[in-house]
Amino acid sequence: MSLVVASPPFSLRPLVLGLPMLVACFAVEAQEAVELEAQQITAPRETERGNGPVDGYVAKRSVSATKTDTPIIETPQSISVITADRIRDQGSLTIQDSLRYVAGMRGEAYGFDSRGDSALIRGTTPGIFLDGLQKSVGYYSNTRTDPYTLERVEVLKGPSSMLYGQSPVGGLLNFVSKRPQAEQRSELQLQYGSFDRKQVAFDSTGPLDEDGTLLYRVVAIQRDSQTQVDHTKDNRLLFMPSLTWRPNEQFEWTLMANVQKDDGGTTSSFLPHRGTVLGAPYGHIGSERFVSEPGFDEYDAEQKALTSQMAWRLDDNWTLRQNLRWQKSKVSYQTMYGSSFGLNSDGRTINRVYWVSKPEVTIWNADHQAESRFDTGALQHTALVGIDYQHSVTDSRTAFGLATPLDLYSPVYGTFDPSVVSLVDQPQQRVGQKGLYVQDQVRYQNWLMTLGLRKDWTDTRVENGARQEDDAVTGRVGLTYLFDNGVAPYISYSESFSPIIGLNPDTQQSYKPVEGEQWELGVKYQPVGSNTLLTAAVFDLREKNRQISGATARGSAQAGETQIKGLELEGLVELTPEWNLIANYTYLDSETVVGKAETQGKRIESVPEHMASLWSQHRFSIAGIPGFSAGAGVRYVGASWDGTDSLKTPSTTLFDAMLGYAYQDWSLTLNATNLEDETYYTTCLSRGDCFTGNRRTLTATASYSF
Repeated sequence: MSLVVASPPFSLRPLVLGLPMLVACFAVEAQEAVELEAQQITAPRETERGNGPVDGYVAKRSVSATKTDTPIIETPQSISVITADRIRDQGSLTIQDSLRYVAGMRGEAYGFDSRGDSALIRGTTPGIFLDGLQKSVGYYSNTRTDPYTLERVEVLKGPSSMLYGQSPVGGLLNFVSKRPQAEQRSELQLQYGSFDRKQVAFDSTGPLDEDGTLLYRVVAIQRDSQTQVDHTKDNRLLFMPSLTWRPNEQFEWTLMANVQKDDGGTTSSFLPHRGTVLGAPYGHIGSERFVSEPGFDEYDAEQKALTSQMAWRLDDNWTLRQNLRWQKSKVSYQTMYGSSFGLNSDGRTINRVYWVSKPEVTIWNADHQAESRFDTGALQHTALVGIDYQHSVTDSRTAFGLATPLDLYSPVYGTFDPSVVSLVDQPQQRVGQKGLYVQDQVRYQNWLMTLGLRKDWTDTRVENGARQEDDAVTGRVGLTYLFDNGVAPYISYSESFSPIIGLNPDTQQSYKPVEGEQWELGVKYQPVGSNTLLTAAVFDLREKNRQISGATARGSAQAGETQIKGLELEGLVELTPEWNLIANYTYLDSETVVGKAETQGKRIESVPEHMASLWSQHRFSIAGIPGFSAGAGVRYVGASWDGTDSLKTPSTTLFDAMLGYAYQDWSLTLNATNLEDETYYTTCLSRGDCFTGNRRTLTATASYSF
């Protein structure tokens, strides 16, 4: 449904950036009138909010899928919510860890990676959003989000461009930050784990005044840690304060700051096929092997961000919202890897190259929304109109060259002279995106139809280079029937749009945007009054204009088209108030429909056909003493291929467990992942490299609440 039209005859930038404080000003002036009107509002509201905390594993509402506070069962799209309680119980140390027990997700797509949270949703790399706004631009240009700072991780499966603009066809991740709460509570957490992981974390929230109009929250983390790869660390320093002003029930304004500094190295060693999944003359290469150089290798990232979220409920029908973020990040990425991703003829050494990238990125995001609830005859409407804007500026310096060889079986470091590295300034890159969108959720008796349409304009400018402009129209339509017993079957169609920056080496013209579409048929079941949610979905997902790496001697061409058909089953079951169960199964049938000769008709790289997982967590008493808890999980990831159906990465079955005890304000927890300490590989690519999975990790956590 892509459509190219001329740019609008007006600029949206002054409109978007000129509104930030108008809502607040009107709210203050109208406060007394609004308070009088509030006496007439008697409709009860559920205690759970779509962007708030959840008690247990089962969220009932979400904002991510519709940008309105909507019950998940009424959303004609697959969505999984990973709550803070679930993150804690499963001992998730990273975002990747938290995605292990989600249908349709592969949380460790490229193994243990200190640079980012690489994952796949329905076989494609997801877009990353934080509180509804895009978090990063490009690759390896920002800090990693810490799960301790989040209230929930929401997984939207399938195209979501109608609401979010530039995003992949497979879906997106939306991280929901911890916000100030009205109830006073604080937590101090101490943690020690494998690879000498030492961490202290603090979380405090509550009111600042007697009437509760000002609320605060402070989250802080300090970590000193090594990793499973030699000579690499994973240190972090984070400070995240926030403040909410809520003068009445109709107006709320939250300001959130985030200052984060990560001091780490490169754990992705890009080990060759021989010595990992294939035999080698000198045997297996240890998963701890460090391919780069101590003292040279680093992945250091710094971030400063300020987010404003404002909502003003004018009356029973109208609500205005505004989300803004300014963010600046700086990364120093220096590493080495095999120049050909293969062993030399001696069967034990590799030739290395060095790569240095030092990007500095500044991002401005804005999303203005107007929501209206009204009736037209027998039809009930929840209409949403929005304008969003994004602008980013990237300055970068890079270097690339030959380094010294390394013996993977008996490495000797210190043979490389870093003075040969000469950084080159890259042209500044500016990317702008403007979007207009409209959505209507129309209810008639037990029927619910969701309709949406969006127009995007993108503008990319490279210093002293070409200017690239793209635009498109994307849409979504979904139909749900709500049975009185909690069963909700649905069908939906949605589209995606994602521009590609750069020139096609074959045509010397700008790349065409990647476009996707998906049909999905599913059913959700949430027994009335229960904390159980069962979902099933089948889908047919197609992507056009996919980039084909190495299609020509000059680089990436554009000729790809892929198709993924699949089935997802997911169950979140509260068997009793003390016993939670998670069960998932995923089937993916992937194919490169159009591509290079060696990939056409083959399975898509890194996409397993079958995945399944099961997690059980139970709280209980021993000899009449309450407070004990135990959990156990098993994860199965089927075999995947290299994109040419030539090399198979074997399937993996892993086991996880937790033990806990809580007494009054204290809690002690021991988490273990990959209990058998199995060495496994998440994927191997046709270019010659394999990615090592997470080794056994034990983590002990002591928490004190006050």
